[in-house]
Order: sequence, then structure tokens, then C-alpha cells
Amino acid sequence: MPQYVPITGFKQLEDALKVHAKNNCLIYMYFFGEKDSTGRSWCPDCVAVEDLVETAFREYSHPNSLIYTVNVGDRTAWKDKSPANKFRLPPFNLTVIPALLRWNNSERLDGDQLLKPDLLKLFFDEAKSQSATDNTIPCK
Repeated sequence: MPQYVPITGFKQLEDALKVHAKNNCLIYMYFFGEKDSTGRSWCPDCVAVEDLVETAFREYSHPNSLIYTVNVGDRTAWKDKSPANKFRLPPFNLTVIPALLRWNNSERLDGDQLLKPDLLKLFFDEAKSQSATDNTIPCK
């Protein structure tokens, strides 16, 4: 079963990558808008894809992978287009949330692409097949 790593903010993401990326683990990153006390995000697109993404994680992700669930902050923080919003800069280059990325790879799904179950399945299938042929390893 994949290991979920809840992350809030850019600094926590950097710290987690320092620990896990050095092992060349298979890491998926799901970026979403901060949730309120009821567990609902301020981002309507994030709310719309949440069940589909969670189902895809359960059904398709590599069982020994890491899944970073990355809270990018409140609406004001996310809408900041200055360099202060480091999520918008390399290596993540986020322009929309929700977004799903595979670390150290160009594979990603952004926004309404996450509403398409076939694309989600393909995203995870591609990651599994590539991890078998490159030097990416499942995390233990």
C-alpha cells in the first residue's frame, strides 16, 4: 500500500524531498488548495476531482510508492503570482491546482485533466512501467 505523506507549504515539501528523493523513490505529488475545518478546499476544482484522485491512488498507484498530498495554502497565497509563491517556479511550475505530478519526471495532470479516469489510470500505469525500466525504485 502506498505511503501518504501530508505536506503543508513549500518548506515542508522541500524537507520531504531531501529525505525521500535521495533514495530515488517513486514519488507522486498531488497539489491542492487548503481545506477548512470541515475538510473542504476553498478551490472548487480541487473539490471536484478529490474523489477521483483518491480512487486512482488506491487502485492504480504503485503499492510501494510515496504519495505527497501537498497543501499549497489559502486562496490568497495560491493566487500570488510573484516569486514568493515557489510552487509556481521550477521544478514544479504549477499554473493551476489541482495538479498531479510524478517527481523527477515530466508526467503531470493539471486541472480538469484530473476529471478523466482514463488519464488518471494512464498516468499511474506509465509511472509503474517507467519505474521498472529506469533507476526509479519503489519506496519501502
